[in-house]
Amino acid sequence: MRMNKQNLWLLINTGIILVLTAIFLVLNTTSIPKEPKDFLFGKVIELRNQTDVERAPLTGSYAIVDYKEEAYSGDTFLGTVYNVKIRNGYTLSEDYEFGFIELLVAIDPAGKVFVQVVELNQSDWTVKGIQAYIYDTYQGIAYGNVSGIPSYDAADITAGVTATDSTGAIKDIIQKAIDIHYDLIVDDPFVTIYGEGYVMTNDETFVATTYVVKREIVKNASNVDLGYVYTLTGAGDYDNGQEVVSGHTVTLQVAFNADDEVLGVVIPEELYGHTYGTRSAKIQSYLDLLVGKTVSEFVTTLNGGADLVANVTGTKDLVDILIDALIQEVN
Repeated sequence: MRMNKQNLWLLINTGIILVLTAIFLVLNTTSIPKEPKDFLFGKVIELRNQTDVERAPLTGSYAIVDYKEEAYSGDTFLGTVYNVKIRNGYTLSEDYEFGFIELLVAIDPAGKVFVQVVELNQSDWTVKGIQAYIYDTYQGIAYGNVSGIPSYDAADITAGVTATDSTGAIKDIIQKAIDIHYDLIVDDPFVTIYGEGYVMTNDETFVATTYVVKREIVKNASNVDLGYVYTLTGAGDYDNGQEVVSGHTVTLQVAFNADDEVLGVVIPEELYGHTYGTRSAKIQSYLDLLVGKTVSEFVTTLNGGADLVANVTGTKDLVDILIDALIQEVN
């Protein structure tokens, strides 16, 4: 039976529509960005060669660079993508024990930084502000300019409070990814304090107390005394932004030189059970006041640093207890 012209054109048009639909589906799948990884570079990309960087602790708050991957479009290398994660006390609702932020941080060969959100579970009155902060600030910024980004208040203007902890933690973890990428991190803080080649050994004559749990002697490769380090540990309450949490520990390592002056105070991240990020940075700034001081000057020095630890009263109180225990030990 011969097909009439109307049916023939209908068949041809149907075929054209099917071909165009197939082309659209292919383009939609391969060319139009849909996932956070694709929005980093404005095109559909492939992530290859995943490498683990840090491991998240099983409990408490943390901020880690989880893993990194290489981004490609076909055979063209576009940059390195770091998956970063933050767990803190700022939750979207009471259904969650912790707040959570997951980001992709891309660094291209020209040193430009791009960030996309994978998951954002923070206090509901900060979410829009945090999103605005990320998408307005970290889209093509030169990596060397990240450290100079000012503090940003993500709170809803109607909330009546400020919210800089989450955005501060985001800036810190992005900076950490940059430091890892460009090999700027000194893994051992005591290298910075005592220099390369130091040797640290336990003081076998030391008797641990409730809060002062270890004393180590530091010498150089020629066996010359460089100083000593006290490790302080204690548990206390802290405010995670929504409630007071009890029983979490903080560990400090106070490094002295041979003249009994403080060279530095180290707060090991993996042993910091209170809220990390902006709040722990405040504690670090508070303790940095002790650098260059002897134990007899500790109380007077820290009394002048109350402004540095605003909104971290619980942790500050615990730190003061630890420092007081060190004073008693040395005296």
